[in-house]
Amino acid sequence: MKPVIYGSSRVGTNTFIGDHVIIGHPSPGELDSFKQNPKKVAGAIIGENCTLRANGVIYSGARLGNNVRTGHFYMVRENTVVGDGTLIGTNVTIDNKCKIGKNVSIQSGVYIPTGTVIEDNVFLAPNVCLTNDKRPAMLKKWGCDASRIKECATIAANATILPGLTIGRGALVGAGAVVTKDVPDFKVVHGVPARIVGDVRDMIKKLDPKNLSDRMRLLK
Repeated sequence: MKPVIYGSSRVGTNTFIGDHVIIGHPSPGELDSFKQNPKKVAGAIIGENCTLRANGVIYSGARLGNNVRTGHFYMVRENTVVGDGTLIGTNVTIDNKCKIGKNVSIQSGVYIPTGTVIEDNVFLAPNVCLTNDKRPAMLKKWGCDASRIKECATIAANATILPGLTIGRGALVGAGAVVTKDVPDFKVVHGVPARIVGDVRDMIKKLDPKNLSDRMRLLK
């Protein structure tokens, strides 16, 4: 199936759209009007030079910057903003009202819930799970308690971030960690529950400066 573009969606120049991609999927609040007139959907905005691979859904009200790339089988919900140069991997779900910065790397299988803020140059390894409900399925009325991941933080594979936390600038969360408290800037944490075990700046000093990634150079 060729791509489907709903409503007033806009796609920038030199953007590749794979098969079975839906751009501007009606948000829950637009479904009734969509049934009457599909053209009334506000649509999504996609920047220039993007690569949207097959089998993805981008909801109406979402905005993707320039040079955004995806894997396959991804979803970006309504009113979420994704910055320039960000990677959205295979089987990634980004729920509504999220703010994703520039040059963020979201690897395969990551889940990002409603309201999450992720700043520039963050790295989320495969199967990272962010959460936003402190009492899941226990209350009739509940509110999102989203987390914030600050600039240049790294969260390793299979880590879980509990609701309402801040992961500090340049911090490193180890693989499989369960983070139950805020992580200060530059700190290394791991374990269940996660505990501080070091400082990223000390790690950087031991690495070959000629081989540091651009994002690590920002922390020096």
